[in-house]
Amino acid sequence: MTFESMRDWIRYENIEISDRTLYRYLEEIKNLPLNDGRIITIDGDYNKKTWKFEFDKSAHEFGESDIKSFLLLKNLAPGALTQKRQNSIDKIEEVLFKAQSKSKFEYHMQSLPQAQIKTSSFNEYVYNEQEQQYLDTLIWAMQHSRKLKVMEISQDVRYPATLPKLPVVMLPMQILYHNGSIYVLLLIESTLDLVVYDLSRFKQFDILENIFSTQKFMDHFYAQASKRFGVAPNIDNEIYDIKLEFSCGAGTYISNRFWHCTQRFGQKPSGKWEMRMNTGINAELVDWVFGWGNQVKVLGPDLLQEKLKEKLVTMMDIYLNLTQ
Repeated sequence: MTFESMRDWIRYENIEISDRTLYRYLEEIKNLPLNDGRIITIDGDYNKKTWKFEFDKSAHEFGESDIKSFLLLKNLAPGALTQKRQNSIDKIEEVLFKAQSKSKFEYHMQSLPQAQIKTSSFNEYVYNEQEQQYLDTLIWAMQHSRKLKVMEISQDVRYPATLPKLPVVMLPMQILYHNGSIYVLLLIESTLDLVVYDLSRFKQFDILENIFSTQKFMDHFYAQASKRFGVAPNIDNEIYDIKLEFSCGAGTYISNRFWHCTQRFGQKPSGKWEMRMNTGINAELVDWVFGWGNQVKVLGPDLLQEKLKEKLVTMMDIYLNLTQ
């Protein structure tokens, strides 16, 4: 549309607005966020402008690949969420069914039985209704940059660590799905220390009216999170140059997977692989290395070697005594 066509329509509709205000409004709508489209202006001769709304129709046309992607997202999503949120997933599917070509959508949904694409849910924690409500509340707190006042939280059975003195005010920064569980990553307001809690550990907390700037703490948060291998707390504040040597087979396997944001791999002339990371040492790292058995050798640091020896001795004591 042009300024003249818009003004003619306004006069026809008997809307009272000056030419100056109308022009200002037309300039301002260029900055409006619009779904699947945008406003652009075209400068013509004699300083005349045309305002054009470009609509991306392709965003509303699902193809076979798009529908299969939805099937994969729906059926391979963690059981920790889908088992308690099936009604919500069904609603989304119904909206997609109505919005798209019904014949295409129905064909691809029904031609592949749902049971043929599924997750095993192995090692996944099944969160109850109360915990699912806590998850929704925590997501809301992050969306609105609200602080948390945590009054009660349970101890971590797998990776026990000293809990902060409660109650404590925390800044919710991230929801993380890791190794079958949903974790909440927070910064303690007074110290900016990073704490990571499984969703099931939250027993009592409040959302405060206080608003904080998430962006202000984001660089610090990512720096702290990258110091951990997984989610377990580190045994000290040091960052170590982790050097691991894997057999050819195990090295080929791990080099094609993500373990840590600083991971680096190289294959030696012997066929063995060397993996390097710059991270802290925690129980999760020790367990992970230990799980590779004789497929891995710790080249450094000494502290990680000692932790592996301690775990090996403990396991030997258990099973040697059992045999005797």
